[in-house]
Amino acid sequence: MEKFYQRTIKETSKFFKTNQKQGLTDEKVKENLEKYGENSIRQQKSPSAWKLLWHNLNNLIVYLLFAAAVLSFTMGEITEGIAVLIAVLIAVATGFITELRAQKSIDSLQKMIFTTAKVIRNGHLMEVESSTVVPGDILFLEEGDAVVADARLIESKNLACIESALTGEAESTDKNAEDIYTEETPLGDRYNVIFAGTAVTRGNGYAIVTETGMQTEVGKISNMLTGDKNSKTPLDVELDKLGKAIIIAALVAAFAVLIAGILTDQQFIEMAHIAIILAVAAIPEAMPAVSTITLSRGMKIMAEHKALVKSLSAVETLGATSIIASDKTGTLTENQMTVTAITLSSGEKYTVTGNGYEPSGSFMENGKIISVNDHPDLAEIILNGALCTTSTLKEDNGHFEILGDPTDGAFVVLGQKEGISRQNLLEKGTVKIGELPFNSDNKFMISVYEKDAKRTLIIKGAPDVLIELAHPEKQEKEKFFHINHELASSGQRVMAVAQIKDYTGGLTEDELIHSFNGLKIQGFFGIVDPPRKDVKESIKIAQEAGIQVKMITGDHPQTASMIAREIGLNGYANTMTGIEIDRFYKDGKLKEHIADTAVFARVSPENKLQLVKALKEAGNIVSMTGDGVNDAPALNGADIGIAMGVRGTEVAKEASDMILTDDRFGTIIDAIKEGRIIFDNIKKYVSFLFSCNMVEIITIFLSVIFLLPMPILPLHVLFLNLVIDIGPAMALAFEPAEDDIMKRQPRSRFDSLVNKKFLGRIILSGIVIGIVAFGFFNILLHTNHTLEYAQTATFTFMAVAQLMHIFNVRKNSGFGLDKSFFKNKILIFAILISIGLQLIAVYVPFMNDLLGTTPIQASTWLIILTTAIIVTFVVKGLKKMFQLK
Repeated sequence: MEKFYQRTIKETSKFFKTNQKQGLTDEKVKENLEKYGENSIRQQKSPSAWKLLWHNLNNLIVYLLFAAAVLSFTMGEITEGIAVLIAVLIAVATGFITELRAQKSIDSLQKMIFTTAKVIRNGHLMEVESSTVVPGDILFLEEGDAVVADARLIESKNLACIESALTGEAESTDKNAEDIYTEETPLGDRYNVIFAGTAVTRGNGYAIVTETGMQTEVGKISNMLTGDKNSKTPLDVELDKLGKAIIIAALVAAFAVLIAGILTDQQFIEMAHIAIILAVAAIPEAMPAVSTITLSRGMKIMAEHKALVKSLSAVETLGATSIIASDKTGTLTENQMTVTAITLSSGEKYTVTGNGYEPSGSFMENGKIISVNDHPDLAEIILNGALCTTSTLKEDNGHFEILGDPTDGAFVVLGQKEGISRQNLLEKGTVKIGELPFNSDNKFMISVYEKDAKRTLIIKGAPDVLIELAHPEKQEKEKFFHINHELASSGQRVMAVAQIKDYTGGLTEDELIHSFNGLKIQGFFGIVDPPRKDVKESIKIAQEAGIQVKMITGDHPQTASMIAREIGLNGYANTMTGIEIDRFYKDGKLKEHIADTAVFARVSPENKLQLVKALKEAGNIVSMTGDGVNDAPALNGADIGIAMGVRGTEVAKEASDMILTDDRFGTIIDAIKEGRIIFDNIKKYVSFLFSCNMVEIITIFLSVIFLLPMPILPLHVLFLNLVIDIGPAMALAFEPAEDDIMKRQPRSRFDSLVNKKFLGRIILSGIVIGIVAFGFFNILLHTNHTLEYAQTATFTFMAVAQLMHIFNVRKNSGFGLDKSFFKNKILIFAILISIGLQLIAVYVPFMNDLLGTTPIQASTWLIILTTAIIVTFVVKGLKKMFQLK
């Protein structure tokens, strides 16, 4: 592919057969339009409603539930079949409706370049639709214009473009048509080309269009975004494993019953019927509904905390985050250039508080707040800095923004912190009589003001240039260079301000540029894009939670490293550049080199995606944050892409899984905490439901082995699974965070919910409660009780024991019956409801007829309650003994 930033203007013109003065002819435009296509970006199609519905139907547990329903209908158990189908309907409908509402169709990339452009065609300057711009067209650009295509500059006059959305840098970039590059150069350092999706902030120029549509840098990013994410979320993987575990449990139980029946000469049809009952018992019918409700609640809570999550599974995935790969500009920093330090030529040092463009803050000397009016030299340099600007501060409902160059904006805001406004001074008789705009060759700006017949020339620009222009004495010159170095070494951009009082020179451009007699350096300003207010504390919390935070930026390594140190990033000194990333990636060694690297500087969009892939390959769950077009591929490729909702481009929002409506980095940490709570609660209710199912399987299986009648009926199984257990299981979704939730290390991508410890807890509790239930049934059968009474009592014991089992699952460590239990009032209410429903099943005549139950005596209740309490503490003790907590 052609690299036009490495070509001369003449070579580029010859390549496209275009004339710099005449432009393309209509015939050539038509020819190029057919050859290169329209200047438009292909848009991603949002999933259709049918696709979202299929996504919710195409689930292993749903398949099993459908199979259970069919089996129930086949056995003539209509009530069972209907109950299971209701569970399926709730699970599918809840997920479908939630995802449908979350899905947004955003036509963002097209909006970025759907505008008009000024081009020279047939020797005339004309305005055309951006979609008709073709390679070879001659663009004319001036301040305020949107750039509609990538182009090689052929003429530039004081031209600068804001490219933060593409490169991540907050400052505008000076452009120069005469620059030539012979080597590979990062996107942000190609000063002789302009890019689609950026905007002109200063000056004007002409350029030959070199790439349009999908061939532009924005188009390449769009190509990276096509298609869905292929990798499943951790929750998807875990639920798939659970589904397979369910199938295995059901098949093993059914097969074991059939073999046991054959070995004991039981009727095959009866054994097959029992096998089906066991299969139904093995399926946690409430699982899809509880999972969906838990995740939906998490989505709602995150939205209340200013984090909009687009999919249910992404809610939980956040909790597994082990690395936050964060864009710097606008995410960790304000994306608002701010003066934070002033050093006068005499050596006095001042610091300035306040972040961003909000005109509030204090001036401090030696840590103490001072009044600027008591420091005439400081007041004068602040005034001159504000006067030597062209930018304007705009307020809209408490939100401040700068119209114009961001660096100029820093001086405007600095002045307004002291009530100094260029407009106010002009209204009071100060008149601007001359100006030389900032030029990338000169690297300074000049303004000349007059008041009461006295003229003052103010110059603002690069310190090294102004120092040479002022011709100070050797000792003073060394002092100035030392001040400049001191500010720059702390990661700040340094600007100097100088003046000529009682200026008597001319006002033409040529006269201004040669009128430096009597120029005096007033001082130096340290300018930064400051960290967001909440970032340092949020990063501290993240790192305590075992989450690595890695800064990814288009800035220079030293600047990025200084910001990283300021916000408390571990390993801030370990940096890597985009060129190094490319080299390691090509060698297949990137994964090995990035583990301890905290700052990645001068990166391209491709680099960001390479980093995300390498981090994921290393087994990490990666959350990528960003706000610019350049962040979109990595947002799309990460496990969780997090876009900024206020400053973020629409492209970034579309590519993300989560949008922060307040742009707070701390909101990410809040969301991760909520994700961890959700996973904790998923483990709790999964453990609870599977343990309860295991109780039913063990009890029925033992009865078959010992040639006893069925201890509970099929409808009892469904009543336990769909009525008794579902309320408390759902209530476990409302469990509050445990005290150490943000002190734990994040779980690995390779950690499984269905691991040995998890299965051990389920099997242990299921066997213990199941054996006791079987023993209870066996005793009742042999103590002059009817089969119906024994089944009802066993059914009731299972219900009570399973509800008591809540206390063994609701805390990761310790027993669940403590003061925290009373914080979850929904759980208390759910348990009481379940007990009430069980009483209805036992004592209401209609339910007796429907379920085949009979009223049980108070003495039996006493035995049930006592045994359930004892077995709960036995399970607790055994779990501790076998270290299954």
